[in-house]
Amino acid sequence: MASRPKYADLPNGSAWDLLDPAMGSLALLTPARVAAAAKLVQSGKRFPLDLMLDQPSPPLFGREPYRHDLFPYGIPNVFDDKLDNFYPQGSTQWDGFGHFGHPQLGMFGGRSGDDIMNRSLGVEAWAQTGIAGRGVLLDAARHLDIPGNEAFLITPDHLARVAEAQGVELHEGDVLCVRVGWLAHYRTLDQAGREEISRASQGEYDKFKMPGLGPGKALAEYLWDHGVAAIAVDNPAVESFVGVSLEGEPDMVHTAVLAMLGIPLGEFFDLDDLAEDCAADGRYEFLFTSKPLGIPGGVGSPPNAMAIK
Repeated sequence: MASRPKYADLPNGSAWDLLDPAMGSLALLTPARVAAAAKLVQSGKRFPLDLMLDQPSPPLFGREPYRHDLFPYGIPNVFDDKLDNFYPQGSTQWDGFGHFGHPQLGMFGGRSGDDIMNRSLGVEAWAQTGIAGRGVLLDAARHLDIPGNEAFLITPDHLARVAEAQGVELHEGDVLCVRVGWLAHYRTLDQAGREEISRASQGEYDKFKMPGLGPGKALAEYLWDHGVAAIAVDNPAVESFVGVSLEGEPDMVHTAVLAMLGIPLGEFFDLDDLAEDCAADGRYEFLFTSKPLGIPGGVGSPPNAMAIK
């Protein structure tokens, strides 16, 4: 992987011929890099990065709430429970390679929609290995003073400025976490405000305003040339929804990064407490861990993610 070409030299911005179709850029998380990341742990502070499964509420993008039933197991003081109507991408999530593809070329690795429906490209590969390595937080919300409800496009130049301000560098194999401030804003809303966001997410994108990353190809170049293995953001889509139609156009982050480079996209990551601690001690690197669910053929999963400092 050390001799891989620069993004500018990739044909059509595609890494399909270079990467394992099941793991993509997660192959950068070698045992040596995981072992090095473990040495970053100093205080032992743990920061869970998943929201509760019932958040956001109401769900976004037309998804529905899950149903959680508790019932006696038939033995005194023994109980069981079950989930129904569970959307693995309804809360904090990884977008798998089967979730979103290029409008003409297909999913990561050239798989077709039929391949996805036949469950041939699922997140179970990530579940079998787990995701672990050096995590880096770029707190764009803090350093760029971005309102969480503004359709602000955070470009690679912005990310470079934030990294310089924090005194942190990206290394090959990093899991990049970017705090844009959307979740902090969402937490200030009452139920009516949350319902309005849920409605807007179902097609009224001019009202679905949030800061996010882009443009797609520029961000793809930044992530690829820095060797980023995965990226996680505290908004619902990683992108900002500024100037995109959500129909898989080539300059979407989902297309250029997930579908063409095999870099998993994390959404709804809860980075607020981690950001406060990083600002307090000046350390923006940590051990990042994630164990996706073993869903054969699944196109997404809760990450079960933690940052450990």
